[in-house]
Amino acid sequence: MIVKIYSLTKGLETFSMVKAIRIKSSKYNLLIMKDYLPIIGEIDGNFELELDNDSKVLDNIKGYYVNQNNVFELIIKETGR
Repeated sequence: MIVKIYSLTKGLETFSMVKAIRIKSSKYNLLIMKDYLPIIGEIDGNFELELDNDSKVLDNIKGYYVNQNNVFELIIKETGR
């Protein structure tokens, strides 16, 4: 999977070869893997990428995401609290 993260502080970050995406929002928990159905939603919580040899965690974010055709895009509206 390819993940694109857009934010005002870091601009565009792109990650390839992502194994899984974990979203722990205030209202739900979600695990997204390759070939997951198209989905759009809002995050108010934590976001984690599982890469081949590493992981990236974003805590306490607010934003919006869309997943389709194995490309996940996240627009971060606000970080921290």
